[in-house]
Amino acid sequence: MSRERGRDEEDGGEKRSKVFRGRAEGSASRFDKLQSNPIFKKVCLEGEDEKTSRPRLGLNLIASDGRGHLFAWNSKEQLLHHVEVQHSDSLKANADNPSLFASKIFKTFKISPEIDFTVRYIAFNRTGRSLTVAGDTGLIVLDLAPHFSAPSVSSGGATVVRSSKVGGSRLFNKKTWNALRILQVEWHPYSDTHLGVLSTDGVLRLFDLSLDVEEAEQEYHLQAELPARPGSHPLARAVGFAFGGEHLWDRFTVFILFSNGSIYVLCPVVPFGSMFNGAAIDELVKDAMHFTLPSSTRDSTVVRNASLALAWLESVFTGLAAWSESIGKEALLSSFMLKAHAHVPLDASVLLQGPLPITGSVAKQAENIAYTVVGSDSILAVSGRDSCIHLYGVDDEMQPMWNTANPPRLTVDDDGHILSVGMLAQVAQQDRLSTSASLRSIVNQHGDGATDEDANTPWTGQPPPLVGLADVELSLPALVLSSAPISLFVDPVVPERLYCHHATGMDAIILQWLPFSDDSLNKRFTGDPRPSLVPLLDTCPSSSVVPSPLLGAAAILDPLGETWLVAITSRGDCAVVDVKPQRLQATPLYLEGTKQSDDEAPEVGVFQTMSRDLLLGPKDIPIPQIASSGTPLTVDSIEGRAFLHDQCKLLHEKYIQYAHRVHVELTSFGTRLHQNVEDQHKRLQQAQDTVKQAQRDTVALAGRIEKALDKTWQLEQRIKTCSNMPGLRHKPLTEAELNFKSELDAMRFENHEIFRSVIEVLVDRCERVLAESQEYARGSSASPSRVSSPGSRKMTPYRGKPAAPVVSSSQMCHLKAAVEQLVGRVTTTISNLELVDDTLQQRERLLDR
Repeated sequence: MSRERGRDEEDGGEKRSKVFRGRAEGSASRFDKLQSNPIFKKVCLEGEDEKTSRPRLGLNLIASDGRGHLFAWNSKEQLLHHVEVQHSDSLKANADNPSLFASKIFKTFKISPEIDFTVRYIAFNRTGRSLTVAGDTGLIVLDLAPHFSAPSVSSGGATVVRSSKVGGSRLFNKKTWNALRILQVEWHPYSDTHLGVLSTDGVLRLFDLSLDVEEAEQEYHLQAELPARPGSHPLARAVGFAFGGEHLWDRFTVFILFSNGSIYVLCPVVPFGSMFNGAAIDELVKDAMHFTLPSSTRDSTVVRNASLALAWLESVFTGLAAWSESIGKEALLSSFMLKAHAHVPLDASVLLQGPLPITGSVAKQAENIAYTVVGSDSILAVSGRDSCIHLYGVDDEMQPMWNTANPPRLTVDDDGHILSVGMLAQVAQQDRLSTSASLRSIVNQHGDGATDEDANTPWTGQPPPLVGLADVELSLPALVLSSAPISLFVDPVVPERLYCHHATGMDAIILQWLPFSDDSLNKRFTGDPRPSLVPLLDTCPSSSVVPSPLLGAAAILDPLGETWLVAITSRGDCAVVDVKPQRLQATPLYLEGTKQSDDEAPEVGVFQTMSRDLLLGPKDIPIPQIASSGTPLTVDSIEGRAFLHDQCKLLHEKYIQYAHRVHVELTSFGTRLHQNVEDQHKRLQQAQDTVKQAQRDTVALAGRIEKALDKTWQLEQRIKTCSNMPGLRHKPLTEAELNFKSELDAMRFENHEIFRSVIEVLVDRCERVLAESQEYARGSSASPSRVSSPGSRKMTPYRGKPAAPVVSSSQMCHLKAAVEQLVGRVTTTISNLELVDDTLQQRERLLDR
C-alpha cells in the first residue's frame, strides 16, 4: 500500500484566522508591541534554580492557546500571566512592518492550591482549553476556559484557578526520596483530555483527565532488554517519546527514544474515547482484510498478524464495516469521525518493536525526539548532547504487533467496562526475529507468482528501518549543551520545517528532499540536497560569554497563515520572529544583553569587565597612501607637511587613542580583575572540597547501588516466576464440568462410607465367630467324653452353659473366601476412585493453561 497522508478536517489555522478577524478594530490604543509588554520582565528563573544540575525536563515557560492568547509563567511569584495578541493588520496600526501587538492590560491567574515544585514546562492541548504545568517532580492541569469570560484586571489583581494534580501524591511526590521524576509530558494529538507522561521508572502512562487524574488509563512498562547477569541493568533507558500523526498506522504509534540513540515503537496505542477520521480507518481495514486472505505466496505469520489487526480495528471501531456498507460512498465516509472504544486483547500485550534498524549515524546521549509527516514521509528528528540533530525517514509502514506471552492487567467496573490497562511491553525473542527476517527470502523464492505488494512483505512482524536523511551540526560549545537540553518542535504551517531552541538562541531546519513525497521524485537522480540550517535568534553574538538558556518559545499563527515565533530570554527580553511559509529571514535577530552594574560585574566573568568596543579592536579608519605617480612630495614643502599632519592625525585617532583607552581601562579595572581571580580561587577550593567529599561517599554509595541492583534482579526473577504460575491464567469450569465434578465427589464420599461400614460390620462378625469357636474348642477339651458300658448306670449330662454351635471347617472356608472377595472389591473400587481423581486433576491443569 502506498504511503499517503491523511488530512484532518479540523484545520487549526482556519480557527485561528477566524479568531483574529473577529476582533474589534479601531482599538489600537489598547495595544502595544509585543516586545515591550511588561509581563516578560516577570518571567525569570530564580537564582537557586539556575545553579542546579542539568535538568531532565525541557524548559518552556510560555505557551499559546491558538486563540490569540499568550501565557507566561512567573516562577518567582508562582503566578500565570496572559495577554491578548493581535496582528497589526487587524488593528490597522501605523506600523512600518507587520508585527504582533499585545494588550497593555494583562490578566493574572493564581493557582490553588499552591505549587510545591519548580515549573519548567507549560503547554496547551489542541483546543486551547486545558493547560498542563509540569516540573521534574510534579504535574498539574488547569482548565482555563471558564475564566476567559471574566473581566480583565490589572497587575495588582489575580483570578484564582483550581488545579488538578496528575498522578496524585502516589506517583510524583517531591517529599519522598524515591519519588519519580518526569522526563517528558505531551498532549495526545487525537484527544483533548489524554496526557502522556514518561517518568524515570521507564513507564509510559496515558491519563484520561476527564475521568481520573490520579490513576492512569493506560500504563506501558517499557523493557527493552533483560539483565544479562545478576546485579546488572540495561545501560539504555527511555528518555523521550513522540506520538505519530496523520499517516496510516502512525495514528496509533508511539515512538520511544532511548538514551543510546535507539528508537522503539509501540503500536497500537489508542486513547479510549478519541476521535479519528472515518476514511482513514476504512483504509486500514481494507488493507488488513486484503492480507487476511490465504495465498500460496503468503506466510502464515502474515495472515495471522493481519487477522489480529483486523480484529482489533473491528473491536475498537465497532460497526465500521456495516456503516461503510450502508453508506456506500467513500466521500461521505471521510466527512465522519469514529470514536475509539475501550478494547484490549485479553491474552496479549502490545509488543515493543525495535530497536529500529538505522542507516546512518546514531545520536550519542540522545535526549529529545520530534515527529512530523510531510506528504507521504514520516520524519523523526533526534537531538542529543553531541550538538547534532539527526534526521531519519521511516522506510516502511508501521504495523501493530502483540506479545501473547504477557497478558495485560485490566481493571473493569461492575458492567464489565474497561477502566484501566497495564501492560509489560517487551521486545520480541531472538528466534521470533530470525523467523520474521527469513520471511523475505521465502516470499522472494516464489518468483513471478508473488505480486508487488507481497514482495514488500508487510505484516511480517519485522520493525521498519530508518533511513538517515542528514545530520545537522549546530556547533554549540560544551557549556551551552550542559546548561539545558535542546528542544525540538514542528512548524504548524510548514511540516518540513523544524525549530530547535537552545541556550544561545533558536535555529530552523528546512528539509529540501524527502524520499517518498511526490515533489521529491524529480530530485532523486540529481542528488539529495541537504537540509538547510537557518539561524533565527542569537542571544550571544560574542562567543566569550555563555548566556542563560531561553525560557521558552511559542508559535503563533496570524490571519495570513504566517507563523510568528515568540521567545523569552532569561533576562526578560522578548524576541518576535516572522517566519513566512515561502522563505525565512536571511540574517538572525540579535538580542544584546543588558549592561551589568559594577556590583554585578564580577559575577559574569573576566571578559565582561572590558568594554565591548575595546574587545573589537581599534576603529577601522582608512589611512591613505602616497600616490606612486605625480610630483614627489618633500618634507619641506607645504603639501608634504600637510600630508604628514593628516597621517599623524589619523594614526593618533586610530591607534594612540585606542591604546590610551586600553591603558585607562586596564588601570581602572585592575582591582576588579584581582578580585575576580580571588573569587575564582575560592570557588575552585569549594569545588575541590566538594569533590573530596563526594569521593569519600563513593564507597558507601557504590555499596548501596550494588545492593539495589541485586534486589532489582531478585524482584525481576520473582516477577518472571510469578508470571508463569498457572493460577494467573486460571479459567473457570463450565457448568457441565462443575456438575460432573460434584457427582464424582458425591459418589466418592458416599461409596467410601458404605464400604467402610460394611467392612466394620463384617470384621465384628468375624471376630465374634472366631471367639466363640475358640471358646467352644477349649470347653470340649476340658471335659472328656464319657462312654457308658453295658449294664452301667446312665450318666446325667452336664448342666451348665449351653454348648455353642459347632462351625464346620467348610463353613469357615466359605466365610473367609467371602471376606477376601469383599476386600478385593473394596480395593478395586478405591483404585478406580483414585484413577478418576487423577484424571480430573489432570484436566484441571490443562484448563489452567
